[in-house]
Amino acid sequence: MENIMNTNSKKERLKLTPEQLFNVYLECNAPRAPAKTILERYGLRPWDLVAIRKRIKAAAIEALANPIRQGRKHQIIPVEQYQRVSKELSETKDALAAVGHELSLLKKRTN
Repeated sequence: MENIMNTNSKKERLKLTPEQLFNVYLECNAPRAPAKTILERYGLRPWDLVAIRKRIKAAAIEALANPIRQGRKHQIIPVEQYQRVSKELSETKDALAAVGHELSLLKKRTN
């Protein structure tokens, strides 16, 4: 009977998500925040907060060292595809020039 009471009196540690750990970190870093009571509420110890701070600092340094580049990622295009698209572009330009020339001729005839 005594053995059962001892196991029930111990608090089981909760598995906190990364968001919850970050919220604990933010709460404890607030000015005049009672860190001990905040940690007890989540079932953590002071050395857990030290570990959280170290992990957050390491992640922040890593994120700042390797900034995310905006925009589309560079990709290698096969030569055949480039030549096909380039040929299509030149044909389209020639067709547009021909239509523009025909339009100017038609305008001259109507005036």
